[in-house]
Amino acid sequence: MKQFLLLFLFVPLFSQEEDLLDLLNDEEIKTEFVQASFKGTRVVNAQSIEIPKPKILQFMIQHRFGSIENGFYDLFGTDYASIRYDLHYGYSDKISFGAGRSSYNKIYDIFFKTKLLRQSSGKSSLPITIVLYNSIGINSQKKAENDIAIKENFANRILYINQIIIGRKFNRKLSLEVLPTYIHRNLVPKKSDSHSLISFGFAGRYKLSNRVSLNLDYFLPIGERADLFNHGTGIGIDYETGGHVFQIMISTSQGPYEYTFIENSTGSFNSSTLYLGFNISRAFTLGSNKKEEW
Repeated sequence: MKQFLLLFLFVPLFSQEEDLLDLLNDEEIKTEFVQASFKGTRVVNAQSIEIPKPKILQFMIQHRFGSIENGFYDLFGTDYASIRYDLHYGYSDKISFGAGRSSYNKIYDIFFKTKLLRQSSGKSSLPITIVLYNSIGINSQKKAENDIAIKENFANRILYINQIIIGRKFNRKLSLEVLPTYIHRNLVPKKSDSHSLISFGFAGRYKLSNRVSLNLDYFLPIGERADLFNHGTGIGIDYETGGHVFQIMISTSQGPYEYTFIENSTGSFNSSTLYLGFNISRAFTLGSNKKEEW
């Protein structure tokens, strides 16, 4: 009888101990998602794999000056400017959306960024993050009187941008990504021009300190167009302070919208036709008293 009572008392203790061990093991191997692969939602001109956190509204100003080729005459292009504003809202950990407007070609756009996969370690580890970026742009420029087709058909003003952004944070300092890009224009300047354009992008970030990083992005047109188009290139520095991310750069394009810096880059590092510029973003927390940073 005593043996039975001892067994009755100790079996639950052994069971509880096993449950605790299982719980500890689960804690040890739980999935952890990689954070802050890039400081902002853009690398230089290119989109990064980052999106605002849930209930965070980001306001970004993208400012580009004129070409630096005239030197002190126009103070390296600062007499002229192209600017784009956008609002970018984080709906969830995986979905964000927004809208913007560019003075260059007077393009209005709406866009979506969706995280299909997230780099992680632990129980369910993944080596990369994959983000889908989609944008619809509308050229609102006034057309010449002889542009009858454009005036009669609103669809001619529309262009579509689709990107798959594949990125990886290799360590605390280095993050890289590739950006296969498809752009479709409803209207082209000449019948011989293609409506569909395919490019391959590359972007990276190297962290110099807790607040400063060196960034680069580059876009290469695919096919015969590679010899006809200037390659979109940007080099910049990120500086983070509080809720602001300040980015200063020099690039081969004056337009900060995807179509303009990927497929309509007019500058070149082989000449002095380069453009100084900066991005500045501010994050606002919506729908919660808790301050969130991203």
